[in-house]
Amino acid sequence: MSLTSRGIFLDAASLWRAERHLLVPVAGLFFVVPMLGAALLLSTLDLPATEDPQKLREAFMAFYTANLLPVLAINLVIDFGCFAVFNLYLQGGGRTLGEVLLLTLKRFAPFFVLNLIAGLLFSFGLSLFVIPGLFILARTWLAGPALAADPRIGVLGAFREGWRRSGGVTGFALIGLASMVFFLAFGLVILTGGILGTIAGLAGGVQVVAIVSYLATALFGGAAWAALALIRIAAYRLGGVPKQGI
Repeated sequence: MSLTSRGIFLDAASLWRAERHLLVPVAGLFFVVPMLGAALLLSTLDLPATEDPQKLREAFMAFYTANLLPVLAINLVIDFGCFAVFNLYLQGGGRTLGEVLLLTLKRFAPFFVLNLIAGLLFSFGLSLFVIPGLFILARTWLAGPALAADPRIGVLGAFREGWRRSGGVTGFALIGLASMVFFLAFGLVILTGGILGTIAGLAGGVQVVAIVSYLATALFGGAAWAALALIRIAAYRLGGVPKQGI
């Protein structure tokens, strides 16, 4: 299999076919449900009528500050689901879904710490410029699957293994994927808030229309997050020891 974006997508598709009967309930519980909560939360976001990036940023920051606890809870559930998917494919070994979830719970603390560190590094990279942030995202994206595949290596070992596997051609493919993920996610937040606000305004008292839009957003977001987890696993499986870094 080629260590390219195409090769990663093809392997991700094979992963889906292999365990979709277990992936669907995990994605439904840990991706779709919290995404529904996020959609309902975003429906309360009131963006200012301006194109000024600074004012938009301030509006987002004020929104997240006011809703810090629910946002953290949503992220925590999604992180758990992501780690459960990693364990399903990299530690499954014929385990039942209940066994995979129990294993995920027992090993979740190091994964949470890893995600926290990766998020801080990503934020730091974005504060410098977009490209450093995407580079950091790409080079730390495989640390999570590395920790799931071999929890004995610990958090630092997972970062080292993820960095090693994301070098060379794989690193360039991941930077492209990271760029796509970042800009799609940012656009989705703005688009979702605008669409939900518009639908709610047009629907008026017709709550069914608004509810359907929330469910559609949650299903789309949950499917996208499950796909991203499979892409990360595929990239980890296809990545090897690079001859030279990037």
